[in-house]
Amino acid sequence: MIAREKEPPFTPGERGASAATVLIADDDSSIRLVLHHRLEAEGYAVEEASDSASALEMLRSGRFDVAILDIIMPGAGGLEILSTAKAEGIPTLVVVVTAASTMSNAVEAMKRGAHDYLTKPFANLDLVAAAVKRAVEIARQAADLDRIREEVSPKLVGGEVIGRSPAMQEVYKLIGRVVTNDATVLISGESGTGKELIARAIHFKSARWRGPFVAVNCSAIPHGLLESELFGHERGSFTGASERRLGKFELAEAGTLFLDEIGDLPLELQPKLLRALQEREFSRVGGTEVLKLGARVIAATNRDLEEAVRERKFREDLYFRLRVIPIRVPALRERREDIPELAEYFVARAVREMGARANAISPQATAVLKAYDWPGNVRELENTVMRAALLAPGTTIRAEDIEPHQAPPVSTQRSTGRDGAELKELIAERIAAWLDKSNEEPRDLYERMIAELERPLIELALKRAGGNQVKAARILGLNRNTLRKKITDHAIVLTRYPGQS
Repeated sequence: MIAREKEPPFTPGERGASAATVLIADDDSSIRLVLHHRLEAEGYAVEEASDSASALEMLRSGRFDVAILDIIMPGAGGLEILSTAKAEGIPTLVVVVTAASTMSNAVEAMKRGAHDYLTKPFANLDLVAAAVKRAVEIARQAADLDRIREEVSPKLVGGEVIGRSPAMQEVYKLIGRVVTNDATVLISGESGTGKELIARAIHFKSARWRGPFVAVNCSAIPHGLLESELFGHERGSFTGASERRLGKFELAEAGTLFLDEIGDLPLELQPKLLRALQEREFSRVGGTEVLKLGARVIAATNRDLEEAVRERKFREDLYFRLRVIPIRVPALRERREDIPELAEYFVARAVREMGARANAISPQATAVLKAYDWPGNVRELENTVMRAALLAPGTTIRAEDIEPHQAPPVSTQRSTGRDGAELKELIAERIAAWLDKSNEEPRDLYERMIAELERPLIELALKRAGGNQVKAARILGLNRNTLRKKITDHAIVLTRYPGQS
């Protein structure tokens, strides 16, 4: 018989790390002794527990890579410890052992999150050592991946999601919930709010982070080419198709496919997308081969898809298939408290990436930024602040250096005032002039400006509604009781208008 050279034991110390630590929890002292000696010989640091309570307390310390738990022990037992450990997020991998080797025990152990399952008596301790070795390797790989992901994720995401406002905290909570599953996500919000940034955060914080993040803007691709862009095509499938081309669904592989501006997807393409999402399969244009959809799908829109469904411009069944988990990104005006932090971030970026001279922003300039409505949202704020940082004459951005009205307009429709000036321009100029004349830093600028704008806005809505408060509330998007309170707060005199009974 030829003696086979024994495989050297795995010892994390060989990779420059401390030895893996293993917990043996069993009420049988002889079992603990045998396993202790064998695993120590393999290079592991071993500790013991003789009952459930002490085993759980030791697991909660977080110092074990792997635990060997007997199912039957004084106290709660191994399965109960396993359930509690998983519920509390204890990362230790658990190998369950028992003398009662029934199918129900094995199935129950794996359902509760056991890494492996072994039966007693141990005919061969090599099997136990091999199971522990596999578990330790997986535990260390998982720890390495978590560390690498934390290091590289900010670089891969291509930006940072910034904001500590209550509105953004709700978004963060949703991101935390969706990264643990592969459900389809629909991100909604105005242009410039950072919908793609949210999608990237979901991708790079999920288990798919090593796969590709493939983005498609459904409004930027001609309708005639969009089907091929998404699903690919076979050679000769249409004029000009000289060779096979892989589509974005295929290129996304096991990563994430981000469908931006999904509201602009042509009606004729919507059934094919619906089938791909339902059946998790698709075919290239002109092809018969059925391909599996391995990517997670995240869609985004700045349109009201419910309104589009009512207008029969978007399929209702597709809408609900996309909207498994909805995330609404708030407009910047809904989270003004985040503006100072965002502004500071953009100033630092201007210094770092463009060599801007200005590296700080004055309180007066910040007040101007907070008072502005930002129809272009974070994207407009970024352009405005970075331009100010590059053009400011000193090292600090002043109020007069802020020119938000010069940012690219969000739409071609403009609300103009005297001499053709935009309403937002007039407001910004008045606020800036008022700040320049002020001898001290204002404490209630936001409330003061809102009060100045609110009264004429309500009066105009009432006039437009012929004095009908229900109609005026609808025009303003307010609750009727809220409108009544504001009428009282501003001491607005209710006037009879022509046609009002």
